[in-house]
Amino acid sequence: MIGFLALLLVAFGAGYFIRSQGCVLDTVVEKVTQQVSPTARLTATPTISAATVSPAPAETKAPQTELVFSNYNSAAVGNQPTGQTVFTLSTARAISSIQDYHWNSAKGKTPGTIGLKDGNDKLYGPWEAKGDPGQGGVPNAYWTVFPNLLIPAGTYTIIDSDPASWAQNGGSKGLGMSQVYAVKE
Repeated sequence: MIGFLALLLVAFGAGYFIRSQGCVLDTVVEKVTQQVSPTARLTATPTISAATVSPAPAETKAPQTELVFSNYNSAAVGNQPTGQTVFTLSTARAISSIQDYHWNSAKGKTPGTIGLKDGNDKLYGPWEAKGDPGQGGVPNAYWTVFPNLLIPAGTYTIIDSDPASWAQNGGSKGLGMSQVYAVKE
């Protein structure tokens, strides 16, 4: 009986220490007590619950992208392109983003949509654009879509929902100013 009491005191002391240190275990004292003598009971049983530790989620890296088309330049711009903005892919590519410039006389424009049309008039998108500020803080001067879409090799026309505010200049040959990024091969 003296051995049991000593064990009980050690278990109770260990339980008190664990609780005071903020540790979390399954009712240690209760289990020890039941193993030594199923009929013995503590008058003040400390209850400590077990914690579940989850591993940290694995980091996912965004794919690297590369510019596959751009007619951006730093010259002054006007609105309303005089022709269609077209680019060609020599191989199938996963298009990660398309960005059109809508300076619109320093007013920007609420973002609309951007799509692609291939040589057979097949339409990809249109996708809702996200607006970002341009030079001098002009709101929604940059419209960007993120298609994340694999398209075959071919020639594509960029379709902007608001050509009246789409920027163009002599450097872009009068075509709507755009950039197209694809996942790096």
